[in-house]
Amino acid sequence: MNNRVISIFALFLAIAASFTACKKDDPAKPATMLELTLSDDNKTATLVFSEGVYSKDDKTGALDANSFNVSMAGGTATAGSYTVAHTPGASTATFTFTHGGVANGQEVITITPKTATSIYNAAGAAMPTTESKSVNLRELGIIGRWYSSRANVAPILINLGIDSIYAEFRANNTYTVESFSGGAKNTLTGTFTQTKTTSNDIWDIVVNQSQPTSLKSQGIFKVFAGTPITMKYEIAQTEPQIPGVTPPTAAGGFGSTSGGAFGNLNIQTYIKMN
Repeated sequence: MNNRVISIFALFLAIAASFTACKKDDPAKPATMLELTLSDDNKTATLVFSEGVYSKDDKTGALDANSFNVSMAGGTATAGSYTVAHTPGASTATFTFTHGGVANGQEVITITPKTATSIYNAAGAAMPTTESKSVNLRELGIIGRWYSSRANVAPILINLGIDSIYAEFRANNTYTVESFSGGAKNTLTGTFTQTKTTSNDIWDIVVNQSQPTSLKSQGIFKVFAGTPITMKYEIAQTEPQIPGVTPPTAAGGFGSTSGGAFGNLNIQTYIKMN
């Protein structure tokens, strides 16, 4: 009886040892791509992995632009250059993009490993090239940094002594406008809302200024693709209302301030700075 128990126990140990050996020989599973999120200004994207990753199979090396294929399809913007920031062993990588043209929101960015030996986890398992994540660009409208030189400032503002304007409209719907007159700077800040209309790619904009005084303005703008990207902008104060002045409309088009009474005097051209 004792011999039988010993034999069964020995058999059990042999099976357990065999099972352990099989588990030990199983190939390590590679990391996967979990999520790709894009910033509100289309400039950066964060790729999240299932675990820490490296560029080499010995748990060393940061991922860089040569670790990935980045493609863009659809829409009106064009693919440009990109850089990658990553720390060896980190589970996220940050992409910084330089796109061409003006995005209409239909552009799809897809990221995959460049080769089957580009991305490794701590176990030395390589990520297959079938792993991928995609995200759509956003239609930005007026979001960005803009500059208007004297040649492009609206004539009505030149008559007020303004010779250049810098404007930044942010993704959080705040803005800062710096206008210059003979070297003196005047800074305007506040919030804005923008809505794309169905009229020839023209957008409506409502500006709520908070500094240096509170007022409200309404107007229109249109962004034009090119090198550089430019924007036509026409706006008029509505609160407090200026007697005889009404804002331009998308249906009326540029030059429709006060029903066309101002002609081109209230139209401004901006050049995009980034």
